[in-house]
Amino acid sequence: MRPLLFALLVLGCSSRDQSVAPRDAEGETSEDEDTLPKCELAVSKGPWVVAVDGTSAKIRWESCRSGGGAIVLAPEAGGEKKTVPSAVREAIVTTTNLVPLRPGAIDPAGTYFMHEVALTALPPATCFTYELAPDPTAKGRFCTARASGDTFKFAIIGDTNPGFGSIEKLLDTTYGDRPDFTIHQGDIQYYASGLESYTYWMDKMRPMLRTGAFYPSIGNHETEQPREREEYVERFFGKPGFDGNSDYYRFHSGGVWFFALDTEIDLEDKTAQGVWLQEKLDDASKQPGYRFSVLYMHRPFVTCGDKSQNSTLRARYLPLFQRTHVKLIVAGHMHGYERFEMDDITWVTSAGGGGGLGNVNENKDRPECANRKAAGAFWDATVITVKPGELSGVTYDDKGAARDTFTRPVP
Repeated sequence: MRPLLFALLVLGCSSRDQSVAPRDAEGETSEDEDTLPKCELAVSKGPWVVAVDGTSAKIRWESCRSGGGAIVLAPEAGGEKKTVPSAVREAIVTTTNLVPLRPGAIDPAGTYFMHEVALTALPPATCFTYELAPDPTAKGRFCTARASGDTFKFAIIGDTNPGFGSIEKLLDTTYGDRPDFTIHQGDIQYYASGLESYTYWMDKMRPMLRTGAFYPSIGNHETEQPREREEYVERFFGKPGFDGNSDYYRFHSGGVWFFALDTEIDLEDKTAQGVWLQEKLDDASKQPGYRFSVLYMHRPFVTCGDKSQNSTLRARYLPLFQRTHVKLIVAGHMHGYERFEMDDITWVTSAGGGGGLGNVNENKDRPECANRKAAGAFWDATVITVKPGELSGVTYDDKGAARDTFTRPVP
């Protein structure tokens, strides 16, 4: 099978002329490395933004060149532009990831160069535009954290598999609302579909990556290929500098605290992640200007579809959630959309980012399903608006139609 797959490789980004030859799925050097064209792109993936707080942000992109780069930054509302150089870090990718059903979507092994512009001393509650000096067509926006009580928007989406499902209209509609940032419920990209690579994914997910900061959680599809977690997920999005690590972390905006959890590692209350969650939720609730918290993760605490519902953990943590005013909990994994209203918390399943749709009623006999207010097997994303005393949501499908709307009181 391997010779056939390598014969399909007609596009991609490799730097075999530098230090690392392409390797096959088992990590062996391929005799067919000359089928992989040389990559000399100044911007091979990106840009995207991580680690935004009230006064700082990080803009990242990947390059096939070792030279430096820069961004041109300007306030979105107008003002003086400034050019800020990037720091460059060499990254060696050891495994060529093959995409048999879409040959041009290969991720070849090689030496790549990660650029990061660490911005500091930014004004709070301000949106900016930026473009990359190596390629002015590579541009985006982000907003620094809002003050407590400010109105702001964020997007929720999960299980993004654009190679499988046509979600262009979904993305255009969702990001036409210009949310400040996106929280992602894991399964960022699917090698398992045989239809996409990170090269392909980065291109198709541009509306999401370039509209605001990107904050992913970890799903079960982040480890499909050898060293995928280290060489792709953590290289692109990990270690954002928040209170936590690449597995789980927190950030805040507008007096609302967001907690990204990793359901692929233990979340029991006595584990490192469980202790961190309890301590940091309590800590957030005592901060000046605190309003409420949002949790997001991959595997759901409640669903009427997937069999992996963790109702035991939900019951164990519910007193903590209620005491610290957790008002929204978002999960993925079950490919479809659900919204529950129970225990004074809105629970959303948002895993319709392009993957094969599941049966949202597979386990509809569960008692908690009586509290499900909306559901459907459709590709989806939701825009949440936080106002003083109110949280509202609009869920869109792949045609750009609003499929669910809701409004809930919040502190």
